[in-house]
Amino acid sequence: MKSLTTYITLLLLAIVTCLTSCVREDDEPALAKVAISRLYVSFSDYQLDEGQTPYNNVDIIDPADSLTHFEPSLSYNSSTKGGAAILFNPIAKYIFQSSANDGGIVKDTSIQVMSVNPVTGAPASNGLISNGLLTRVRGLAYHYNKGTENLYVADLGEGTRPPSIYLFQRPGSYRGKAKRNQQISLGKLIPWTMAFKNAEDNSDLYVAVNGEKKGIAIFKDILRKNQPADSVLSETAFPPKAVLTIADQGEIRGFSYSARQDLLAVASYTSTGGTSVGRILLFEGAGALLAVSGDRAIQPTRIITGALTGLKRPLDVAIDNRDGAKYLYVADADTKIVSRFLITDKDNVEPNKKKQYSLTPVALSLDARGPSEID
Repeated sequence: MKSLTTYITLLLLAIVTCLTSCVREDDEPALAKVAISRLYVSFSDYQLDEGQTPYNNVDIIDPADSLTHFEPSLSYNSSTKGGAAILFNPIAKYIFQSSANDGGIVKDTSIQVMSVNPVTGAPASNGLISNGLLTRVRGLAYHYNKGTENLYVADLGEGTRPPSIYLFQRPGSYRGKAKRNQQISLGKLIPWTMAFKNAEDNSDLYVAVNGEKKGIAIFKDILRKNQPADSVLSETAFPPKAVLTIADQGEIRGFSYSARQDLLAVASYTSTGGTSVGRILLFEGAGALLAVSGDRAIQPTRIITGALTGLKRPLDVAIDNRDGAKYLYVADADTKIVSRFLITDKDNVEPNKKKQYSLTPVALSLDARGPSEID
């Protein structure tokens, strides 16, 4: 009897040790033991008729890297009145989704904050960041360092209010009205997608821009400690350290950078006479490009474009950043298709997989961790 008790005690101890050893307690996301490849898709459509069933404005394609299928596993209504930017961050463990606010039909100056089931990836309402400044949000970027949470929000501006980047600290704590902690005016630069270079204390923020310049703006050390809280910085007080200009490729929209693949992908399109031509611009050796100071022109090393691609007005792109990953994903608003391409693709090539929607996909966020290939 004593030996049995001892055996059970040792077994329980082993189980507890295993469980605790599998949980990271530092600032990094838990390393997935099982492959995670979840593609979160944001839709801009909103059901105006309150007598009808609301649209689900978030889809989850899981697994997104399946060799055999490319279908949503879950759909969800976040209560955003027409989705725009979407961001999942495994450190924050939240999904953030902004409202489109196009056409002025519906006024929703808020960002929905959703918790995520760690097993299924299913969203659940967790909070709300509401502020009258958030009229046309197109970019979201999250940064966590040494206990400090920062959500940067890129807004196109409205009326006399210029395009700006807003900072909200502790973004998971809000349940309604939220005061912005900082504002950076972008002047004549019109923002879209944003992303941080890394999780270090002095991080660079990359912003896709149009307007006076088209390309990728780099804001050096945007987390500088000498910036006072609740400050409003003009475009001359805190200009980008560099703008990597992209000429002759039309409107610049979403981008994705993979350090492991050393690859930058940028969605763009041109419109002439009601006809749009979409492109995914691929920049190999992107790490060296993004390290420059001062403006410079950059040229893509490859372009995915042509009738076979089905690209007309791509608004966002996401690269799988894992070692050995094969895919990048594109949301096209005109065709209402989310496509999967090989990261080695170029020219006029058919997608590896695609999903046709009845709603309009406008933004993507990819959670890819663990092994990069599954059956």
